Amino acid sequence: MENAQPTPASSRREYTVKSLVKALNILELLAEGDESTYTLTQLSRHLQLHISTVHRLLANLVSHGFVEEAPGSSGYQLSFKVLRMGLQVLDRLDFRRVAEPLLQELHLETQETVHLAILQGTRAIAIEKYGSTEAMDLAVRLGEALPLHCTGVGKILLAYQGRQSLNQAARTLRFPRFTPNTITNRANLRRELEGIREQGYALDEEEAVEGLRCVAGPLFDHTGRVIAAFSVAGPASRLAPPRLSEIIRLVCAASQQISFRLGCRSKG
Repeated sequence: MENAQPTPASSRREYTVKSLVKALNILELLAEGDESTYTLTQLSRHLQLHISTVHRLLANLVSHGFVEEAPGSSGYQLSFKVLRMGLQVLDRLDFRRVAEPLLQELHLETQETVHLAILQGTRAIAIEKYGSTEAMDLAVRLGEALPLHCTGVGKILLAYQGRQSLNQAARTLRFPRFTPNTITNRANLRRELEGIREQGYALDEEEAVEGLRCVAGPLFDHTGRVIAAFSVAGPASRLAPPRLSEIIRLVCAASQQISFRLGCRSKG
């Protein structure tokens, strides 16, 4: 009789290394926190860990090159070693090389900011940005997590999930309100996602940032699966009718062209 394999849940309990989890939480806070650097005391307070525990974990992270002391301050920040690791992950995303020239062209044609994002759990992660040449630019950084319920790329990535994945995401998704236009309940989001699948693009009507509008489109791979989303974003005053209609046309055309180059022959 074969030995029974542990279930994923029991495996997590059996193999969880508490000190490793705490160290990873430090890295995550340094990467995604609001501050550019964090002191020992700030890390201790944010992570609710004893200051001696944080000090011990930081000493190991520093000695292995993942964290460094910020020059001229008492704070800590991620090292370039982490950046190199992240860039290696991005290099494995071959679709970026296919999409880049057409997204660059879209940016030049619209003179607005273009973002490329992928789905990670219940967040959209920005992996490329082609900045606007106008004075107003967007504060989205590479690697930044974007909410799914109120951004164009987020809604695209959510809309094209399979039914099981979509139901799971809907159960765990939170609906923080960022502006008066933010979708804040599951029923309204579902109706929005149905419309996105029918029309092939998504709009962010000042839902994440007041005064900011965007049009987003999907990228399909050779299996017809959506692997990424991209958007054209700019001030609502510039992305207003009739120019908005032209942006929608350009986004849909870019979605079709890039998806075709990725091997997609249908969206079924």
